[in-house]
Amino acid sequence: MFSMDMTRPKVLLFFEYATLNGGEFSLLALLEALGQKEFEFVAAAPASGMLTGRLEQCGVQVYPLTLRDARGHKRSVEQINSHLLELIRRVCPDLVHSNSLSMGRMVGRIASQLPIPCTSHLRDIIQLSKTAISDLNQNAGLIAVSNATKHFHVAQGIQSDKVQVIYNGVNTERFCYNPATGILKKELGLSDRAILIANIGQICLRKGQTLLAQAAVSLAEEFPDANYLFIGQRHSQKSESVAYENTLRLLFREGGIENRLFFPGFREDIPAILNEVDLLVHTAHQEPLGRVLLEAAFCGRPIVATDVGGTTEILTDQDSALLVPPDDPEALATAIRRMIMDRELRTRLGLQAQKHVNEKFSLRTTTAETCAFWKSFL
Repeated sequence: MFSMDMTRPKVLLFFEYATLNGGEFSLLALLEALGQKEFEFVAAAPASGMLTGRLEQCGVQVYPLTLRDARGHKRSVEQINSHLLELIRRVCPDLVHSNSLSMGRMVGRIASQLPIPCTSHLRDIIQLSKTAISDLNQNAGLIAVSNATKHFHVAQGIQSDKVQVIYNGVNTERFCYNPATGILKKELGLSDRAILIANIGQICLRKGQTLLAQAAVSLAEEFPDANYLFIGQRHSQKSESVAYENTLRLLFREGGIENRLFFPGFREDIPAILNEVDLLVHTAHQEPLGRVLLEAAFCGRPIVATDVGGTTEILTDQDSALLVPPDDPEALATAIRRMIMDRELRTRLGLQAQKHVNEKFSLRTTTAETCAFWKSFL
């Protein structure tokens, strides 16, 4: 019934969503580095979306995962349990790994019915119900992407001995420093003297982009050449999410600087973009381990970020970035002002960030630790 070829164990990867965000990019980087040499990887993911194509580029066969009905409503617990069990029995893996906390919870519900180990990533810092904690604890092992993530969930009741911290790694062949060419400013119709301040990530409440909008308005007269680039898209169709994006745009419009706001949407060329912008501003209200912070640091970009979650495991205030309290637009504006006015500071912090992540967030280390983690259950 299940694969017994222990020379190359089969690992079934479960993805709840078909979109490409930090968690998906992190596992894709791992798959690109590993190939199919140590493990035979297969995946289950929603049929529509960009993720399936990227998995197939990595040589991973993808099975359709259907967690929602034709109207987009989540299927019942019983239906999801049955669907997951059917997929697992069809694929016959040696180990199942979920790439998100919520997917790990779903698989955890059926783990006791399986003769194989189940593991999961913890990529969120969120409050959980007792039932959710119990479901996650049914997994044989859990990977937390930062110490902050582990400590938060252990305090809620996740079993500490099941959780191993493994940082996300970054492909340094893609994310590395290159001199700016000015091509992005030309694309946006901006002059060479323009200042490009970027926020990269999903447009959503958790990412706190309206904080940057408020800071931008307060700095508008002082820095007329400052322009703001929001790279990413809103996936949620919930009314509060739609309203949030509308508020973000409205703040720039009411501040009289709508002409300095750019929404290019989802972009595949993030490494090139990071080398073209003058400053990355990360405004998350909570962040387990911001992948874009790692990517920007590998490119030697100066960073202003909110001091939340696992951010201080990547960056140190005044040494490799300027960190500010969350939900404080005045503090954010002050940090951005310092960065704009002090080129030497930007250069120094960017170089220090690059040095630190090269020492601590090697993709080679991530792949070795993840392989050892999975093999410990086989």
